[in-house]
Amino acid sequence: MSLIKKSYEVIAEQIEKLIEDGTLEPGTRLPTIDRLAEQYHVGKSTVREALSQLKARGLIESRQGEGTFVKKSAAAALKAIPPIIASNHEELVKLMQVRQIVESGCAELAAMNRDEEDMQRLSTIINNMEAALTDEELSRLYDIEFHIAIAYATKNPYLQNMMESIAEALNLTIRDSRNLWLYESEGTTSRLYHEHREIFEAIQNQNSKEARNLIEQHLTRVREVLETGR
Repeated sequence: MSLIKKSYEVIAEQIEKLIEDGTLEPGTRLPTIDRLAEQYHVGKSTVREALSQLKARGLIESRQGEGTFVKKSAAAALKAIPPIIASNHEELVKLMQVRQIVESGCAELAAMNRDEEDMQRLSTIINNMEAALTDEELSRLYDIEFHIAIAYATKNPYLQNMMESIAEALNLTIRDSRNLWLYESEGTTSRLYHEHREIFEAIQNQNSKEARNLIEQHLTRVREVLETGR
């Protein structure tokens, strides 16, 4: 296990500490990516990766046309499960099992309970995912957003909070599985997009059994990639 932290991890950790000690209060707007890149003397891609990690942890949120803000629920997110060491393969596989159990139920309930606002949110994410097929960093971010949006479509606050609390684990399993897939096949990003679109369409059509089956198949493939490395 490497003890050397990557630049984006250092930046994410520093911003997290500012949130934790109250310097950045809930609702505070973060500086622009350009400004943060200048402040930390790194490239914009590094800042985006740091923000992606903080977003996955449930600490910040992006508002279209407004910027990035500290979430009102950031304090609760900080008390949630601690970040998992990304290189701990065994733990990631165990967390993948949790995802399978929770998200299959989420997809089924989402298909039954979703409303127009949920469908608009999911549609936007799916369209963004399609537009970002050549940008793996953005694709992964939309991948995470999609799975959390499904939890919100269930209308069950316990499932919503559960998915928010394991957001960091979600980020790690998605990151590692996508990296392994991308190494194996150049067409993986497109295939992942189509799998998510099929889940979206099942939820849109309120086909709860199909939504459950599709996400179970999708997550089974993710687990197998993490277990076998291919």
